Amino acid sequence: MIRVALDAMGGDLGPRIALDGAVEILSRHHDVFITAYYSPYSGLELPAPHERLSLISCSDVIDGDEEIVLSLFKRRNSSLYQSLNALSQKSSDVVVTLGNTGAMVALARHILGVLRPKLYPALIRELHSNPLRCLVDLGANVHCPPSMLVGFAELGAAYIEALSDETPVVGLLNVGVESSKGSAVIRETDRLLISNKWLTYLGYAEGTELFEGDKNVIVCDGMVGNAVLKASEGLLSFMMGKFKEINGASSLFETFYQTERRHGACLVGVRGNLVKGHGRSDLQAMIGAIEYGIDIARADLCSAIEARLCNEEVK
Repeated sequence: MIRVALDAMGGDLGPRIALDGAVEILSRHHDVFITAYYSPYSGLELPAPHERLSLISCSDVIDGDEEIVLSLFKRRNSSLYQSLNALSQKSSDVVVTLGNTGAMVALARHILGVLRPKLYPALIRELHSNPLRCLVDLGANVHCPPSMLVGFAELGAAYIEALSDETPVVGLLNVGVESSKGSAVIRETDRLLISNKWLTYLGYAEGTELFEGDKNVIVCDGMVGNAVLKASEGLLSFMMGKFKEINGASSLFETFYQTERRHGACLVGVRGNLVKGHGRSDLQAMIGAIEYGIDIARADLCSAIEARLCNEEVK
């Protein structure tokens, strides 16, 4: 049985999306149990009772625009805190949330802990799944020194190994492939990655290599990664709209979006499986984020990444 802790209060469209998504997931997966954390003050009409759906009322909700302050860690009755605490207590196998990214990362580090000292958690997004290719980081960290970027490369490589039969090949996102290009941070990261004995590192990657090429782990800081991701999603939506009147073109883009890209990103580097969905997720995206969570829970992704990192440390 896969046990999902669902923070139902994070999305821009309200908790109805999360609960409708939960009900649909339960109809598709008969070995899944979902615990949804919601606010009784939201005016939400609760779904019909289901033997594999548990509803937990929470008196607090962390809004999407709230800043990360010390009082955040005391808000134990919030839906996000409660769902992460369930993962910490081993009563769930994965957390899925559409909520505040900064709060999610901060609380995950606080409640779950990190896999290795000085290894910063990072958000990974699969750019496509066959063959598997991912981008890391997507916004969990903005100001990233070279050591942090190297950690992202290791997390991305471990992710590839855990979820596929492919060999991870790392590229560092830069403004060009020439050795003279990039900031001092990028050039120092390049030097550290070259000397890393575990990683297969092929040097700088330009933006044209995000979706094709030899590199299947593309590393960047969270600000760049978030901008790249949202620009890509915006372009896809724009093209779907432009080609809507052309027979077959719109359906082609929709098929690509639904079958080649998971909904949401995975936070790796903490002691637990965690999926962050887009705040603007509709019902289909909500369902996709939960299914992503189920997939990584089945693979026991966190344990697989931790084992890989520990294996490198003892060499």
